[in-house]
Amino acid sequence: MEINTPTQSVNTQQKSQQPENALAEQLANAHKEIEDLKLQIQWLERSYE
Repeated sequence: MEINTPTQSVNTQQKSQQPENALAEQLANAHKEIEDLKLQIQWLERSYE
């Protein structure tokens, strides 16, 4: 029989939040990359004008 102590509960919560944090970080990185690519496209369009 397993007994949940407060420390075990906190550790379980931290483990379940890690994937969410990783996804949020990936999403933020993707947004940054998209903005960077948009800027690159704008520069390329300017050079053809």
